[in-house]
Amino acid sequence: MRRTPMMILSAVLTAFLMTGPVHADENRVLKCKIGKARSGGRYDGPALVANVPRAMTPIDLNAVQMTDKAVTKAVIVESMLAERTPTDTLRVMTRLVNCTKAPLQVEARSNFLDANQAPAEVASVWKRVFIPPLATAVYTESSISRLQVQQYLVELRSAQ
Repeated sequence: MRRTPMMILSAVLTAFLMTGPVHADENRVLKCKIGKARSGGRYDGPALVANVPRAMTPIDLNAVQMTDKAVTKAVIVESMLAERTPTDTLRVMTRLVNCTKAPLQVEARSNFLDANQAPAEVASVWKRVFIPPLATAVYTESSISRLQVQQYLVELRSAQ
């Protein structure tokens, strides 16, 4: 049986939920290690790659693609979740952490792709996300298309 990315994500989430939540000893003032987040290791999932080898950096799917350096120096993606809704659309949720001591505005949009990495629908509109200093915010988007959506890409940029 061929496992789709959603089946794998579902299995990982189920395993996590069965082990229970991770608890912190106490809540402290948030400290971020942006460099560590950026050097998190190689992603082995699906990706968009150029027809010409090494012509561009692969764009990981089922992930967040930060489109400018200002965002990569200020925001960490704490978590991502993708789930099927009761109507079989795909809902993605991304928790973002503002690692700065100032309020931050970013914009996010979602691209929903079919099994061949072709667009299953037009990319969503850019949504503005307000993140308080040293705090979190959640970006959520749902596809319009149903079961043909097999993969997704969330793009994140500085507010325009």
